[in-house]
Amino acid sequence: LEQRGIKPHIARNTSGRRSAIDARKARGKGYAMSLQVRKRIEQGFGWIKTVGGLDKLPLVSLPKVRGWVTWTFAAYNLIRLGGIGEWWNPSPT
Repeated sequence: LEQRGIKPHIARNTSGRRSAIDARKARGKGYAMSLQVRKRIEQGFGWIKTVGGLDKLPLVSLPKVRGWVTWTFAAYNLIRLGGIGEWWNPSPT
């Protein structure tokens, strides 16, 4: 990435092990913004797995799984839109 001039925006490991991102790269505004966006995206997938039931899907056939996934993502999008438009509270993000 550095040879191509691309700044890596991966999560920094601060729990005692060696991290691929040093402190100098983690100080920038762009890195902080990237982590905030990453958290927002991960929250959505967490909601879909826990509330939407995609952590242990009780279905077997591909059409049924596709249907379940489609409805779960649609429900999450409606909840998010309701939170943005302030006609639904609480919003998951």
